[in-house]
Amino acid sequence: MVQNKSRKPKISVVMPVYNAEKYLDESIKSILNQTFKEFELIIINDASTDSSLKIIKKFQKKDKRVKLIKNKKNLGPAKARNKALKLAKGKYIAILDSDDICFPDRFKIQCDYLEDNPHIFLVGSSAIVIDEKGEKIGIFKKYDNYKKIKKKLTKTNCMIHPSIMFKNAGDIFYRKKFQGSEDYDLYLRLLTSEKNLTNLQDILLKYRISENSFVSTMPNQMFYFNKAKEFYSQRLQHGKDDYENLSPPLKDLKIPDFDKSNLNTKILSEFQDNQMKQTRKDIKKYFKEYGFEKRMALYYILSFFPSKVIYFLQRNF
Repeated sequence: MVQNKSRKPKISVVMPVYNAEKYLDESIKSILNQTFKEFELIIINDASTDSSLKIIKKFQKKDKRVKLIKNKKNLGPAKARNKALKLAKGKYIAILDSDDICFPDRFKIQCDYLEDNPHIFLVGSSAIVIDEKGEKIGIFKKYDNYKKIKKKLTKTNCMIHPSIMFKNAGDIFYRKKFQGSEDYDLYLRLLTSEKNLTNLQDILLKYRISENSFVSTMPNQMFYFNKAKEFYSQRLQHGKDDYENLSPPLKDLKIPDFDKSNLNTKILSEFQDNQMKQTRKDIKKYFKEYGFEKRMALYYILSFFPSKVIYFLQRNF
């Protein structure tokens, strides 16, 4: 049973969609089947050319919580999400991508956590990593310690973007120039404004690794990732950054090898899932195909350690 139209939703779910017909049905169902019912689902169809719009309209007819925004031209995920954020009525914002899957209690667990921990502005979660066929690869384990996560975020992105939920402050938007790293830039701007971010150990998401999403987000991603860190340092030193003068690289950087990136993700998620024999096997494959790397060698050595020791190291270093 859907919520009453006159009742203000507790959560606004933001989902940009572009040519996602392969996974969209399952993704939307995972939202509508949540145990927590007080939400609106704002879907931005970003000028899809496949049957995505038809699928969205099917759900819109069945459930009044589904709100549809139709873009006449493709704007990209940052601009698309911003359109939804401007319309969001919920106390909290939940993000989900159109190829990922929520576990049924995700909204309840994250909403309860934010209600019980008013000092936390944004919360993510742990996730099962799945491939294009929906088969489990491994897991990404996270932990709840906002002070250590703040320190880690200044070096690397330790949040799973489609797992986050945050307070609807009315002025939180993505910066459109950060192609593929707009989420990381958002986290660092929240840190600049002294907001606390954390993760939950609970596995609340199936996070899909697919070549289509990889190709759409990876060009120039490292360039903008480094710019996000650079601008964070600028804000700490000068109170503002140089975003207005940010220009893309003079030429598009080479798109990273999906197979290499996929194997890297597979190794990391297997390692965190304590699949140590498979981890060592895939690291050997990585060395054979892409050469020796110190980081992979470290994972190989650590794979012989007890899981308790590894978990301690992950939490503290």
